[in-house]
Amino acid sequence: MSGVPCGPLPKHPNQPSHFPSAASVVLFKMHKITLVCSTHRENGLCNARELLRILEAIGPNISFEEIRPQDFESYCKHGPKSSVEAQALEGYLRIRSFRRVPVDQYEMPTTSIADLKLELDSLLDYVHQASREYQLLDEQNQESAHAHGFFYLNSAACETSMMKLAELEDKVIGDTGDYRLAGILQRWREFNRRREREMVGRIYEHSRSSASDTAVFLVGAAHKAGIVREIERYSAVDAGLIDWRLSL
Repeated sequence: MSGVPCGPLPKHPNQPSHFPSAASVVLFKMHKITLVCSTHRENGLCNARELLRILEAIGPNISFEEIRPQDFESYCKHGPKSSVEAQALEGYLRIRSFRRVPVDQYEMPTTSIADLKLELDSLLDYVHQASREYQLLDEQNQESAHAHGFFYLNSAACETSMMKLAELEDKVIGDTGDYRLAGILQRWREFNRRREREMVGRIYEHSRSSASDTAVFLVGAAHKAGIVREIERYSAVDAGLIDWRLSL
């Protein structure tokens, strides 16, 4: 790794035996990672240009991304045509070199994921029609993202709104007494909980085996509560490994 000697450094004659070497100081310096909650599709100030400005301000040399390693090559080729994150990263690459690390992972067959998403979309349409409160909150959430961009998506207000929407989904579906609909919602949330656990786990695994970095973790805003929960769980064990910044 550039700038870090591969072998042990010679000890200074007056250096105490218990004093850490320069190499160990480098190896144990904390990683600095900023969680950047994003949206995959453009919405007002939630766009690639604004995200690029955030990346420039942070100056990461690594980006951890919500994509599976096996899908990464195709994503890099086609992502910039539709994904806000991919467009911003492509622009950042013109400014400076950095590493892109895909950290998502799931082992569900592609057809099953497509079917589950179709069922979820139908379920959410039902909730939207059944609850005026849900409609208004969802519209307010979208309008705030449109007007205030990524600073809203990364705010406590957005996280609270997302949690309230989830509570309303539970209530509306629970009131139907329809176990099939309840099962769809449960399967979707469990699928995402496994992904969130895997993504954070892979970031910690990468950080344990590399020298300190300044990084960003780009992930959809709907995942924030779950990601923060997993970060807290991992931080309890590896408290000195990563210095997380959880808001912009």
